[in-house]
Amino acid sequence: MKNLSYVTLQKKYPGKLVAISEKEGKVLASAFTSQQLEKVLREKKIDPTTCLFLGPIERYNQIRAY
Repeated sequence: MKNLSYVTLQKKYPGKLVAISEKEGKVLASAFTSQQLEKVLREKKIDPTTCLFLGPIERYNQIRAY
């Protein structure tokens, strides 16, 4: 599994919701709203049950995982 640091996520995706693959540890999709994130996952034909959802990613605080 690739390690993603909080700092990397905070720099690349501030204020966004992010879907990360559980096994590979890479970012699959990002969007500002959950509806947009679901749409992006559907377009990429990715099953949402295999993803870890993070967000919204704040610039300087902790990242919440759902």
